[in-house]
Amino acid sequence: MDISRGKAAIYEAAKKLSNWGRWGHDDQIGTLNNIEPSDIVAAAGLIRKGQVFSLGLSLKEPIQSGLFGGRWNPIHTMLATGTDAAAGNQDDPAPYLRYADDAINMPCQASTQWDALCHIFLDDKMYNGYDATEVDARGARKLGIEHVRDKMVGRGVLLDMARFKGVDSLDDGYAVTNADLDACAAHQGVEIRKGDFVILRTGHQERCLAAGDWTGYAGGDSPVTRSRLPTGSGNTTSPPSVPTPGAARCVQTRPMRPTSPGTGW
Repeated sequence: MDISRGKAAIYEAAKKLSNWGRWGHDDQIGTLNNIEPSDIVAAAGLIRKGQVFSLGLSLKEPIQSGLFGGRWNPIHTMLATGTDAAAGNQDDPAPYLRYADDAINMPCQASTQWDALCHIFLDDKMYNGYDATEVDARGARKLGIEHVRDKMVGRGVLLDMARFKGVDSLDDGYAVTNADLDACAAHQGVEIRKGDFVILRTGHQERCLAAGDWTGYAGGDSPVTRSRLPTGSGNTTSPPSVPTPGAARCVQTRPMRPTSPGTGW
């Protein structure tokens, strides 16, 4: 399906690719339904080296411009420090306990995270037809991130799109098509299966980190949305995609907060 960018394209894609009702009218996890216990067991069997690495972006990176939702970059405040301890400032009322403590003030979209299904509306509806008013000042009554806290486990596949295209970084706004994804997977000799987690490398983050400039950064390296992949929109196939602010990116590195329209980090 050839879909160009624009409002009409969004409505066309929403109609043709909708998964509403596919897993029942009460469903709140979308394509994560594709993951079965056998898939997790099979994924665990692929481990050979036991090497662990993070895909998270440091909270110190000032990636927010305030363009969407008035977001600000994380503010880190030290509440207690080693200098406090050395100066004896903590000896009252417990002289036997000295410590460091801190706090972080940040929007849920400030850095690396998974987006919940309640994050994006089409007109006044969310995924599966839930009304947008289900998200209010108290949080999300439907489609919050807490519904997937025990679902995001499975086989991971990295598609290095930048390397496949022979560039250090894709151009800003480059639309990654289904043909791109299939060709990249074939080039790397990998098979994308139902329930896989696909991470797409665009090179955007590396470029911004090297330049120390996040101007124009729009989400960058994000999981891809297809029926084989348990990600946000639950589409059965995907139109050409453009990196968008607030796109789900990388992996969770901290516990998820219940009833959040934002995400778990």
